[in-house]
Amino acid sequence: MKHALIGLLVLLAIPARAASLEDAYLAARDGYIKRFEKNRNADADAGYAALTRALADLQAKLLKIIGSTHLDGFSPDGKITLDALDSGDEDFGLLDGLVYTSKDQKTRVLVTTASLFDKWLKAHERFWEETPLPTDMAAALKRDDFYTQAVTNGSAVVTYAEIPVAKPASATLAFAVLDGRTQDQPPAVPDEMIITVRRADRVFVITAATAVKAGPIAACDAIHARLAAEAQAAYDAAQAAGGKDAALNAKAEELAHKPDRAYPDCFATEAPKAAFFPALAKQAQQLIQKLPTK
Repeated sequence: MKHALIGLLVLLAIPARAASLEDAYLAARDGYIKRFEKNRNADADAGYAALTRALADLQAKLLKIIGSTHLDGFSPDGKITLDALDSGDEDFGLLDGLVYTSKDQKTRVLVTTASLFDKWLKAHERFWEETPLPTDMAAALKRDDFYTQAVTNGSAVVTYAEIPVAKPASATLAFAVLDGRTQDQPPAVPDEMIITVRRADRVFVITAATAVKAGPIAACDAIHARLAAEAQAAYDAAQAAGGKDAALNAKAEELAHKPDRAYPDCFATEAPKAAFFPALAKQAQQLIQKLPTK
């Protein structure tokens, strides 16, 4: 009975210790953020050196929380995801974790704890006030702005279609999307997939270049071309009126972004029927199978 009680106390101490390590990491990270925001006008070289030291400290703390992850064909050591510790930087606010990169640089695996993931979601609910993020993981994974905030640097993610994947026995969730990144116009052909797998204690976010070309899809190109022509006609009419006709201006504004919004919607419907799609689904499942089961 005594030995059983000791064993139970040890088991109870493990999650408590993990939680305290996470709290210490988050406190240290937030302390650095305040410091860098206060000194954002400091000498650039000194600031870069300070940032390098801060990220090294945070990386060491994350390694104690997450542990090391072995992935065949990937870098042996994980690198902290964060690039910035100043909220004024466009790369600020990425999902806290360690990233492992494949030898060919085409695939990245972000590893974090389920607890850190959930805390990040809660903290980012109002990160962009105009588009609040869901705090439920399954709902957040259906949002382009989740991926833009969590895993990218200096670009926006546009998702084009869900990729069906089977959830491993060790996982509680597996979800994959076909996507592209943009700083202006969304790409006509998505060239990346993002796969998220959650276990009880870990979350893995895989970002990989598509192994086959995902498109183009003629039907979607035709819709985009038609809507683009309508948008251009509305703009020309508004310009011809010297920008003084409120109704024409409103119509031009309404139609301006319609082509880019309609294209991913079309792609989501048509892609699963395309010849290239089974190869993408196979690639996504193979990437999931590379993940450790423990």
